[in-house]
Amino acid sequence: MEDKKNHILDVAKVRFDKFGFKKTTVDEIAGDAGVSKRTLYELFEDKESLFVALFIREALTARRVVLGRLEDVRDPVERLKRFMLVARDYFEHEPFMAKALRDEDNGFIPYLKKEFYVGEQGILDIFSGFLKEGIRQGKFRNLNTGITSYILFKLLQAFTYARTLPAQEGLSTEEEMEELTKFLVEAIVKRKV
Repeated sequence: MEDKKNHILDVAKVRFDKFGFKKTTVDEIAGDAGVSKRTLYELFEDKESLFVALFIREALTARRVVLGRLEDVRDPVERLKRFMLVARDYFEHEPFMAKALRDEDNGFIPYLKKEFYVGEQGILDIFSGFLKEGIRQGKFRNLNTGITSYILFKLLQAFTYARTLPAQEGLSTEEEMEELTKFLVEAIVKRKV
């Protein structure tokens, strides 16, 4: 059953990505997946719940991939740097979530408010953990981890999946992220006196 569900989500991802939420029908998804509409409705209540399930699956995959690439990094400063760079790379190569989060024309956003908050909280918790460990090790200044995590999240969002900032002329996204990372580290790293 789980294989069938994932197959339907894979097919739906392709169709949503290509045509958007509004222009994709349950009939098309079922047809592409080679299942009956009845089977699809046994697994998903409606198109909206199918999309939400897809988004949650993609968010969990992104988190697993990004954190997996940090397993060998123990230094909190390096973990923070690597997180930003790996997240940027992930969203550049897997743009579905980025498109869903910024593309209001296709009608994705109304179905993601609660799920996005849960995903956002997960990233805030990751940043908070990095910051607390850095403070404990004496590498980061003593700062409010809640506020600083939120700032880090919003900057990550602006430079990666939400891309709220226009690309800087003459800079690649890699160079932009390097500059952001340098800025962040300078702001939070504890200076030796």
